[in-house]
Amino acid sequence: MAFVSLVFIACGRDKKSPPENKDAQVKSMTSAPVDEREKRTEELKKAPQLTLEQMRMLMPTELDSAKEKNYLASTQFGYGLASVEYPKGKGRGLKVSLYDCAGEMGYPNYFENYWNHLNVTTQTDNDFMKTIDFQGGKAVETYKKDMNLTTLTFVIRNRLVIMVEGKNMTPEQVEAAAKKLHQKIA
Repeated sequence: MAFVSLVFIACGRDKKSPPENKDAQVKSMTSAPVDEREKRTEELKKAPQLTLEQMRMLMPTELDSAKEKNYLASTQFGYGLASVEYPKGKGRGLKVSLYDCAGEMGYPNYFENYWNHLNVTTQTDNDFMKTIDFQGGKAVETYKKDMNLTTLTFVIRNRLVIMVEGKNMTPEQVEAAAKKLHQKIA
């Protein structure tokens, strides 16, 4: 029996494989995987734009113990934008900007304000920019020492770019306020 097994094994080694299709092999090596940026662009282009009323409902009237002031919302440029200031006194305060990145005019905001800054780290004596983990996703944190301004930019619902700016507040204070906002909107 052992002799018969060896014969079959030996016979299998002498078999020639069919000629390879080199064109198919080259094509499979050069075809790129689906580009994430293109995929996101198409998703955003197809999404319906939020109305002014829907954006208003997303922006809280109070954030981090501060009442809203100077609410603004617009869709006049083909994308949704809402912003609210939350003054905290003594030169301190928060400003929240919401970009609805849906539609033909909205999707570039996703890349300009968020995507293009991911996984980029810069640091000087006066400022920094870095990507941080935030609420199960990624956020871009910037700090400008001369202005004492911290900004945290993140995405909710795969299309809403949220920018939380804190004047005369530490990055930790701005992140804490952004977490509260994230809970209200997500």
